[in-house]
Amino acid sequence: MTNSDVLRSIAITAAAVLVVAFAVFGMRGKYVGTREGKADENYLQSTDCRVCHEEHYTSWRRTHHSRMTQEAGGETVQGDFERENTLEYLGVKAKMTRDAEGFYFELTNPDGSREKHKIERTVGSRRIEQYLIKNNGQYYRFPIAYDLMNRRWMSLNGSFFYPDSDNFDQHLAQWDVNCVFCHNVKAQPNFDFRTRLAKTEVSELGIACGACHAQGAEHAELAANPLRRNLWRFGGGDEKKIVDPLGIDTDRSMMICGHCHGQRMPEPQTRIREILTKGDPFDAGDDLSKYYKPIHADSKLGEMTFETRFWPDGSPRLTAYEYQGLKASPCFTKGKAGARINCLSCHTMHGGDVKGQITDEMRTNLACTQCHTEYKAPEAVAKHTKHEADSAGSSCYACHMPKVVYGVQTFHPTHQISVPRPEMTAEKGVPNACSQCHVDKSLNWAINSSKEMWPEYFKDAKPSSNGEFDRPETIRGLFAGDALTRAMMADALLRHGNSDIAAPFLLESFSTDNYPIVRYFAANGLSAWFPAVTRPDYLLFADDRKPVVEEWRRRFSAERVRETEQAAAALRAVRKNVDLEVGE
Repeated sequence: MTNSDVLRSIAITAAAVLVVAFAVFGMRGKYVGTREGKADENYLQSTDCRVCHEEHYTSWRRTHHSRMTQEAGGETVQGDFERENTLEYLGVKAKMTRDAEGFYFELTNPDGSREKHKIERTVGSRRIEQYLIKNNGQYYRFPIAYDLMNRRWMSLNGSFFYPDSDNFDQHLAQWDVNCVFCHNVKAQPNFDFRTRLAKTEVSELGIACGACHAQGAEHAELAANPLRRNLWRFGGGDEKKIVDPLGIDTDRSMMICGHCHGQRMPEPQTRIREILTKGDPFDAGDDLSKYYKPIHADSKLGEMTFETRFWPDGSPRLTAYEYQGLKASPCFTKGKAGARINCLSCHTMHGGDVKGQITDEMRTNLACTQCHTEYKAPEAVAKHTKHEADSAGSSCYACHMPKVVYGVQTFHPTHQISVPRPEMTAEKGVPNACSQCHVDKSLNWAINSSKEMWPEYFKDAKPSSNGEFDRPETIRGLFAGDALTRAMMADALLRHGNSDIAAPFLLESFSTDNYPIVRYFAANGLSAWFPAVTRPDYLLFADDRKPVVEEWRRRFSAERVRETEQAAAALRAVRKNVDLEVGE
């Protein structure tokens, strides 16, 4: 082949490559202008992102975020609609059924009337599966849900902190103007204040790519150019036009999570009309404070207050307030704005355990020692904690992030990172980390032990003169505390208690408490320790619980039962806050 032949061949090949490249470029998707004029203009679907980001798409699909809201179908519904598919509660007989067309709630009311509701969507996929029905074009959360952990049907009266109720529909709630905002991408209720009806749209059901990366249309069109993609791959090229939570100011990055993990109200409150009509104005990467204000104990929305959602020191008692908790932590307040601790310091959105979206490493002390390097060595942490290095007492989480926050049938670590102060329990009613592990010890024991182990730090702490605090703190809280404290203590007894000592107290709690959610934790403890005995049903009212309570009491001596009842009665007599209502 002559030189001219070679040059001709190269030219033909180059031309062919260019033709193919231009053809491919010309066939690229048109994204900019998608849903023009809507709140989700230029947002993409996760399937659009998958074209280039298959690995991230796959890791996201594993998460509970991706399945937060789903269309009801054979691939998504987890509840038992075929075998254990009935629930009778407050005289309403519910049967959950399915056919080729879908899934249904069939109700027979106490007066004999019947209802049938088709399930349109599911919400949640880890602990509880909730269901949306449609009525008059509006989506409603149905008051029956499926408890995925205990594999049983339940009333949502057993999930929130409300006392026993005679209202079957107490937690029937319109989804369009409430839940929709955090369980989907770019909610737009399109609410008509005249008709009081919504025509809800979302960019995508569930918590998908757009929730964290914002609009992707321009990025996707730029990425259609292979040369630009290669430049990006090697760290060059022009701006990617996409939000990367790992690549922006840490405070702005935390706002992306705080948008949903930090309950909020519109700022100013009159913005609510814009939100309910046009939709949520916040996009990932924005300054969240431009649109919303985090809710705190002293926040008010009209006459509504939020005080009961916080412990007396202002730290959150419920999940979805992690943003407020972390922002109030010294780890955050002492850091440099824009370059300090945030959610992604410990959590990961595309790896690790989907239960908590965290790696195994970050479940250990490494989460803290990545900054507090002076405690990396076992001998250093033992010297700091005064506990054996490999014991629970040397866990940073156990002491500085105790499980005192409730959310969806479980207690979680608080995200308001702090130093344990047991004396605050007597002074203000704030739970302390020591009593969460040392469940057989009194609060005054915890205060005195702290003074012995860290004399300088606790030099001003004093034991309480109130004899109430000489009892084991978990038992005191189980009967003398408010509903959330009682549930928390039942959970602590299950995690750290001795069944011989704790079981009679949990049985007394199950027998007498008027909050179903407290009985839920007490029943869980009893069932875990004695799986062969009839499982107590926490939704039953007092009279209906009597037979199973009597069956359980026969496991203990009459004297032990009597002592437990007397101790519980004495503690209930000093209970102050008896009518706590928190949740939603």
